[in-house]
Amino acid sequence: MLKISLLRQHAVLLAILLGAFTLVLTNSAFNLLLPYFIKHYHISTTAGGWIIALYMLAMTLTMPLASLIVDRLGRKRTYMLGIAIYGGFSVLGALFHASIEVLLVVRFMHGVAAGLMIPLSLVLLFDVYGPEVRGRITGAWGLLLMLAPAAGPTLGGVIIQYGRLEMLFWLNVPLAVFSWIGCAKVIQTYIPARRKSWHPSSVLRLAGAVGALSLGVQLFASQAGTLWIRWLLIAFGLMLLMRFIQVENRREEPLIRYKLLRRQGIYPLTVVISTIQDCVMFGVIFAVPLLLQEVFQLSPALSGALFIPLSICTSLFMWIGGNWLDRGRSLRFIAWGTLLVSLSILIFAFLPMGPPIWIIGVLMACRGIGVGLSGMSITSLGLQALPEEDMHEGSVLCTTIERLASSFAVMGMTLYYDMRWQWLAGHGRAVDLAKWGALQEICIGLGCAILLTLPLVLLITRKKVGILVQNGNQTQVQGGAAGR
Repeated sequence: MLKISLLRQHAVLLAILLGAFTLVLTNSAFNLLLPYFIKHYHISTTAGGWIIALYMLAMTLTMPLASLIVDRLGRKRTYMLGIAIYGGFSVLGALFHASIEVLLVVRFMHGVAAGLMIPLSLVLLFDVYGPEVRGRITGAWGLLLMLAPAAGPTLGGVIIQYGRLEMLFWLNVPLAVFSWIGCAKVIQTYIPARRKSWHPSSVLRLAGAVGALSLGVQLFASQAGTLWIRWLLIAFGLMLLMRFIQVENRREEPLIRYKLLRRQGIYPLTVVISTIQDCVMFGVIFAVPLLLQEVFQLSPALSGALFIPLSICTSLFMWIGGNWLDRGRSLRFIAWGTLLVSLSILIFAFLPMGPPIWIIGVLMACRGIGVGLSGMSITSLGLQALPEEDMHEGSVLCTTIERLASSFAVMGMTLYYDMRWQWLAGHGRAVDLAKWGALQEICIGLGCAILLTLPLVLLITRKKVGILVQNGNQTQVQGGAAGR
């Protein structure tokens, strides 16, 4: 009986991870193919950017509504709905990929699928696995999702060079089918809570707020549209968001349980830490390629290869961190990981103009180790600090805040970088030195932002505890007792 139960758990793990893996794999492949799309469809760079931007826009728009859909369908059916949307629109993309309009629709719907699947994938695993192994499960989840972005660009390049674009869509179909069947067979069906009332006005406010904010940020990032339109969208989005919060604050069961942030204990702290970490992660994704290619004059291929140590170390140490988390001993490794991330970013700001390649590789690997030890461990601690029935709400809330905050952070860094290096160049610096100076300041800012989270991390990890939630209350379990 024990072996059957274990096999069922691992089957659930495989089914959920397969769906999430193919989602991230294909999206990372598409991110590499922007130059190909511009040439293939004879479109401008701005228009091509929407192939990437629509995915992020749809995902950010869907995530806040996921809790309402889960309330009606349940976690299992909502996740399966996401897989069905992803697989079905992959077939549409494969059949009609010659049309840029169809491609844009497919990418938008893939983003909708991601908005449903990503917040729920880890929560569904927590439904099946007990607290004593959730650290390892989080590590496995993070390991696979970090390998996908590393493999995706290579896969996309190989398919475009030796195959055809539709192969990238057809690849998703069997993986989606296997994942959907696996979820249908092995995941337990829960009766939907149906606690939330359907308020169309609130849904429209929320969708309008997230859509306007996301669209405004994307227009800033792509430099599309006039400046006043971008600011108007952001102002309109903020106005709708404030009105949404004002109205929902009076409801007994709001559309988004943002009141979870008012809880005493672990969860609000982990949301703050995760949000800052996410902003820094996207900031590094923005700054480091510019640093490698425009300052250090490395080729795009070599710059991409330098991200391989990052992906490998992140994946490996997510698994190691998950194992340490399950042992119920000291959680100080999370603080050491946080410190390592900060130092690895700060050191970039003080490298000479032509550093040896191996130094850059070591710094990327160190950042991967730090991210692996700290990132997913913080997320896992936060979710486990919530009652079981609130886990999906907590995951949706945290992920939505992270995505919105990181979008604004990247927009701010883009504006700062362009304005700063041009100002430095206008005051006598050479262009390459001006860009170097601006990127140095950004790296220092990102490294210091991670350092600011260290006191909060230490507050969470200062005791040797495991965190369980029983009957809606947080329980701190000393030593190895968390595994009982």
